[in-house]
Amino acid sequence: MGGHIGSETHSYVLHILNSRPHPEQSYRFCLGLLNLHKKYSKARLNAACARALETKVWRLSGIKSILEKGLDKQPVQDPKPDLLSTMEHENVRGSEYYH
Repeated sequence: MGGHIGSETHSYVLHILNSRPHPEQSYRFCLGLLNLHKKYSKARLNAACARALETKVWRLSGIKSILEKGLDKQPVQDPKPDLLSTMEHENVRGSEYYH
């Protein structure tokens, strides 16, 4: 399911099907996702699924939002680095200090 649209869509659908205790619970979600190719091109839907997989978006509304805002055409921004883990200063002690 979803393989005729693209490999990312196929991977996304498989993740959704496997994430539910009973795959039947996700059929309507998957049908809604696949119906989006009527409004958007297969390439855009596949790119949106790739972005959703990368950013861990698991709702149909999230996929629609990605498509409506054109985020499928933009690269995913790297998350901001954790400032506390990279902080180095003579007064900042690491975990080694406490052992």
